[in-house]
Amino acid sequence: MYCHKTYVPYKGPALPGNAEAIVLFSSVTAFGIDAAPHYHINWVDVALRLDQNADNTVKVQKSSDGTTWVDVDSKTVSSVGDSVDPDSISFFVGVFKNFRVVYTNGVTPQTAFAVDLTLNGERSPNE
Repeated sequence: MYCHKTYVPYKGPALPGNAEAIVLFSSVTAFGIDAAPHYHINWVDVALRLDQNADNTVKVQKSSDGTTWVDVDSKTVSSVGDSVDPDSISFFVGVFKNFRVVYTNGVTPQTAFAVDLTLNGERSPNE
């Protein structure tokens, strides 16, 4: 199976609380241990709609065993409202056999929270 672009629905808690970390996507949960390379996923794009700015972060983590996770990249989410474009967050994950995307809420609980996440096999020429 080749992943060109696949939308992943958010099925986590309705609203993130104070300093709560939420796994938005895990390749281990979705595909099994060490299986991500077989799906040719190179990029993960995340767009968030939030109503509170409080040092919210999105990070990608990698794992060699599917249990112990190490931060690879992290980006602060500072815009309130719809961040679909141009503020969507992209992470290159093509080199990892196990990866996950984690959102960590800041100190203020969210009262609005929406996630759009896609798995992409390639980047379009203008990205």
